[in-house]
Amino acid sequence: MKHQITLLAFLACTLQIFAQNNCVLNQNEVIISVLTDNYPNESSWELVDAYSGTVYLEVPQGGLANGTVYSDTICTNLVSCLVFTIYDSFGDGICCGFGQGSWEVMMNGELVATGGEFAHSQSISFNCVEGFSCTSAEVVSEGINQSSFDDHWYEFTPDTTGIFTISTCGTNTCDTEIWIYDDCGNALIDETNAGTIYYDDNEGGCSEQAVVTATLEPGITYFIRIGDADDDCPGAINWELTYVGPVIGCMDPTACNYQPLATVDDGSCIFPGDPDCPDGPDLLMREDVLAASIYLASLNNGDACAVSEGCLQGYGNRDIIRFTTHIQNIGNVDYYIGPPTAESDQFTFDNCHGHWHYDGYAEYILYDDNGLALPIGFKNGFCVIDLECSGGGSPSYGCGNMGISAGCGDIYSSGLSCQWIDVTDVPDGRYTFVTRTNWDFAPDVLGRYETNHTNNWAQVCILLDRSSGTLQFSLDDQCDPFIDCSGEIYGSAQPDCTGECQGLTLMGDLDENGSQEMVDAQGYVTLLLGDDISPTSCNDLNADNAITVYDAALMSSCLNYGGAHWHPDGGAHNHCNFPENIENINDTVTLSIINANFEEQYIDIGIYNPDNHVVAYQFEMGGIMIENVENLIDPVQYPITPQSVPGDYRVIGISYDDSLIMKSNIVKPLCRINYLSNSSDTICLEAIIDIVNDNYETVITKIENGCVDIPVSTDIENIENDWNVGVDPNPFSESTRLHWDNPNHQSFNIDILSMDGKVIARYRNIQANEIEINGKGLSKGMYLFRLQNDDEVYTGKMIIQ
Repeated sequence: MKHQITLLAFLACTLQIFAQNNCVLNQNEVIISVLTDNYPNESSWELVDAYSGTVYLEVPQGGLANGTVYSDTICTNLVSCLVFTIYDSFGDGICCGFGQGSWEVMMNGELVATGGEFAHSQSISFNCVEGFSCTSAEVVSEGINQSSFDDHWYEFTPDTTGIFTISTCGTNTCDTEIWIYDDCGNALIDETNAGTIYYDDNEGGCSEQAVVTATLEPGITYFIRIGDADDDCPGAINWELTYVGPVIGCMDPTACNYQPLATVDDGSCIFPGDPDCPDGPDLLMREDVLAASIYLASLNNGDACAVSEGCLQGYGNRDIIRFTTHIQNIGNVDYYIGPPTAESDQFTFDNCHGHWHYDGYAEYILYDDNGLALPIGFKNGFCVIDLECSGGGSPSYGCGNMGISAGCGDIYSSGLSCQWIDVTDVPDGRYTFVTRTNWDFAPDVLGRYETNHTNNWAQVCILLDRSSGTLQFSLDDQCDPFIDCSGEIYGSAQPDCTGECQGLTLMGDLDENGSQEMVDAQGYVTLLLGDDISPTSCNDLNADNAITVYDAALMSSCLNYGGAHWHPDGGAHNHCNFPENIENINDTVTLSIINANFEEQYIDIGIYNPDNHVVAYQFEMGGIMIENVENLIDPVQYPITPQSVPGDYRVIGISYDDSLIMKSNIVKPLCRINYLSNSSDTICLEAIIDIVNDNYETVITKIENGCVDIPVSTDIENIENDWNVGVDPNPFSESTRLHWDNPNHQSFNIDILSMDGKVIARYRNIQANEIEINGKGLSKGMYLFRLQNDDEVYTGKMIIQ
């Protein structure tokens, strides 16, 4: 049973527990202890038997206290392979920062592991057979091996640079697969090649068996995973690791046939000017593979990485079109990319999914019938390898040293993550879908240019139709080559936001000076509050036919972060790819009235944002005319001045730099609204227009405690009046009788108010001449009552003692 204890008590209990195992002899005692951080409702964890699927412990998200140790003692079977996984929905782990947390796992009194520094999840396996996981991989050497179960992990560290083959050919009849990784952190257990540096499933030339030819380096530990496709192998899988020999070739980098992977020079070097010099690489995008593989699918997205990288355009249920990208080098020279490092200008590291992206590999674009590229495109290229050599080449390149050998090709299959375009918000119609490689005609890292660029492009024409109530997808066989707005086949010329081909008008350039500047972002707020701006194709940055603080925030993010911003906890994001309109349905922000001072005429607004940081907000008030607004957030954290116009009802707060309202699991003061006058007896937080999170997405918004009633003067006495209103008894303890003259049985409404103006009880459509007021549960003190019909209002005091 889970129990909540303080840290000191936990330590004391732990010593006592270790002194005596509470489980029976044929069981292991596992103690899992988690010290939550300041955001405990982001955390959840579980303990599962990987062999049987038994869930020994499951702590769901929500309902946890911050800075608290939760400890569970579980008795497991001796042979259980146990996997402990802890999750953080925000993606920043629990260990590092204010209110640090941690976790530890003990088994039979011994520490198994501890942690807390992770992104979205952290997992460990223990008490498992050798080879069950990447972290418990079985050490292997050259020779014949036999895996005793599917997804058997091995580790191999070569002692020399050379070519190795890993093969299941010859001794198996079932459909096998081979995965090779260079890092357990990137080892994803699925049927695709995601995270691998080498991989094969039926492309190695050995029927349904797999074979990988890899160039491996000494001193590096490689993780080999042997398995089957779709559980096709019921028993053991035989496989062999063989050293083929060194990489032989020309080692002179000035030669036109230079082999960058060679470690032994074979004397074959020839130099520019020699008629035998090869022509160069030639990358071909396989249009037939694109057309044959494309299909409509759907998924439910909760992954912020997919949005920040540009794979998806939103959260929740998404309609996607999946396809396979197959690129071949049909030239007579390798297209060499090289190792992915920070020193190379051809790569960018993706912190979100933990791998490098080759910047020029494959781009996916959707054009409408007017040739306009829709802002749903995506650039893919986490790894470029020799996955097949159907053109007669010899496989040489993997993710550690990328390229495509002459006569070989690389394949991104339709089952891979991000191997799609998101058409959820694309209107019905006909579109040209394009996949292209090396679109900027760049040479490889050795300076070798392609001999032909016309085949770097593949396209299909697609039809989207929702007239039946659900999205239908089909291909249009009449698909002429794409022509850009300048008339060039496969060209990249695009109209600007005014529709002029290759025009110079920029979206968001409000002062029309030819550049996007911070004064433009600030201009959105100024013009908005002055009612001097209407949405157009050039200023409506999220294309919602309205101008709000979100447009100002999008312009600010473009200027601060540019077109290739790598988030600390996310992937690449083009902050200038307009229009952009993403609502994060996983983030909720609540605003409320937390304080009211009617004598000094101000209202304090509070914010509750437990899921996300906030960069900007816009809301409207009702019942008052605003004088000015003050920032109540710590100015070191969020140094802004909220903006309004005297006599207006709108409030806008925005940071034009990188300052944020940090997420908080308690309501905290946001801003103070000083008002000139009130136009109603009730002041309300009328509407939230937009709240923008730190990924420049809008969020779900709520209003709680959104209204307060302005009380009557506290100096009012129970004076005689035409209605002869009275309270008897007054003061009272449990109940009293409010009475008045009502000979014609008119309808009255009665409100009971606290002294700060909050309504605590309402009585409606009373046609009698008295009513009992129940004071049970109310604190002692003075209260106000308000009695009114359609024509007049009487107020008075009552006291609970």
